[in-house]
Amino acid sequence: MDFEQVLKNLESLVSQLEKGDLALEKSLEVYEKGVQTVKEAEKRLQDMQGKIEQLMADGSKKELQEHS
Repeated sequence: MDFEQVLKNLESLVSQLEKGDLALEKSLEVYEKGVQTVKEAEKRLQDMQGKIEQLMADGSKKELQEHS
């Protein structure tokens, strides 16, 4: 599953909760899945950030910061 799919899953879970028509137990289940999905997304972002930092270790990171 790629990062965009993780985000779509999270959006789907949030949508389910926002409707407000789930039973309490189901709401808790969906909430738990949402928390796990957020953790998954955060881990993927951290991994990507690490890869970008490795790629930029040759000094080009400074050049990118100057353009932002």
